[in-house]
Amino acid sequence: MLLTNLIRFVSYLALLSLLIGCATTVPTLKLNNRVIDDAVVWSGKVLVEGVVTVKKTGQLTIEPGTHVYFVPKDADGDGIGDAELLVEGTLIAHGTAAAPIVFTSAAKQPKPSDWKYLYLDFARKAELDYVISEYAYSGLQIHFCRARVTNSTFRHNVDGLRFSTVNLLAAGNSIYNNRHGWRYEERNGEAFVHHNEIRDNDIGLFVVTRSEDKTRIEQNNITGNRQYNVKLGWQQPGAVTLPHNWWGTKDQAIINETFLDKKVDARLGLVTAPEPLAGPVQTSAWQQPE
Repeated sequence: MLLTNLIRFVSYLALLSLLIGCATTVPTLKLNNRVIDDAVVWSGKVLVEGVVTVKKTGQLTIEPGTHVYFVPKDADGDGIGDAELLVEGTLIAHGTAAAPIVFTSAAKQPKPSDWKYLYLDFARKAELDYVISEYAYSGLQIHFCRARVTNSTFRHNVDGLRFSTVNLLAAGNSIYNNRHGWRYEERNGEAFVHHNEIRDNDIGLFVVTRSEDKTRIEQNNITGNRQYNVKLGWQQPGAVTLPHNWWGTKDQAIINETFLDKKVDARLGLVTAPEPLAGPVQTSAWQQPE
């Protein structure tokens, strides 16, 4: 009798635990080629297949700790996953240090280009803080809009971040283990890139074309990138100036050896790194000064 009651009690506890678990588990939101044209909030786990578009009238708010998984499906056979998040309206993605927002591949064994990108195109407003974006073709692309990207991580992508024709503030970010850490085409845009960690990519900064040396890239750690810390594209004949950064050394000759520029190809502009820092800057948990 005692044994029977014990078995029943254990079974009751197991059932109670199962019911509690079911009650507290957040169901996965599954989206396939969805259009968002009003105010929407994502939390928990979100599975994206195809393209999710936030239209001009739409606002997507993503809560801390949310994981957005992109299905690695390549219907057109171009080697890049088709899934993406395209923002033409407003994106507010504010994670925390303890609960970052994660954009990643849904594959069991993820790899770069499993999904296409998080793409801000003429977006009305975009704020990303404590976001992790990985295993994409581009962890984040920003074009023709104003954006703020802080305290975020971009890793295991082809391009960690990519922008053109923007008004951009990017600070406190960690960009590593991408083919190109940061790829940009200035095209009359204005960007302030500071207090970022740009390391252990194939190329740290890739200045593709049409830079008039207006982008401010200073007070960053740009070190240990496998091929070049800075590479100019073949349509970049103008100079690029990168003052007050930490390059792993203060020796100007050693720093210059990590640049692919006019010294290697006469058709390119010249990269200079005046007044290199004496040591690394603190990049984590960057906050806007009062």
